[in-house]
Amino acid sequence: MARLVASGCESLIAMPQAATLTTHTYSPGAPHEHADRILTWLDHVTAFLEESDRRFRASTLPQHRFAHTWAPTCVLEGIGFDMHVYGLPTSRYALEDIEKRLSDLGVHLVLLWVPEDRVAAQCVDSTRIHRGPKWSRYLNGFGATDAERADHIRGVQAELLRRAQESRLPLHVIDTGAQDWDSYAHRVAELIIDQT
Repeated sequence: MARLVASGCESLIAMPQAATLTTHTYSPGAPHEHADRILTWLDHVTAFLEESDRRFRASTLPQHRFAHTWAPTCVLEGIGFDMHVYGLPTSRYALEDIEKRLSDLGVHLVLLWVPEDRVAAQCVDSTRIHRGPKWSRYLNGFGATDAERADHIRGVQAELLRRAQESRLPLHVIDTGAQDWDSYAHRVAELIIDQT
């Protein structure tokens, strides 16, 4: 955030995953209802961003010398290409239109990649230590042993990468093996700054 402010960014729309997939996935209802609600939410959020961009472009702001500070800027966490991981019945086709519209707005897809030899430490051990009993129980659903749980996560991650590579959105994969989170944040900030 400090990096964006220092670059002159005056506004940032942030959409955390808790407002999208998480809320709908764990609410009452059948999986197809969850999928429909998430797709509807994503459609509405995309329409909101399109309208913000349209208003910006129709104004005098794009010609202003400070245009880059006022350009609509948005960060979305978990924008739908990972819906299948939650067991939600949706096809790749269902997301194509939304991803194309987001791509037309200049949105990029950033995927944080955990090296296969670091999955046990970063995704199993760390999750159990830092996320508490509820997450530990969730993690236990991935297998009977930590080795099985790590294997499950490796498989999910490989599928996420495959899906991300099929996306219409420009893809940026960040290897998190070094756990240099400040560096990764700077890379994402640079990406946002370059788009505004």
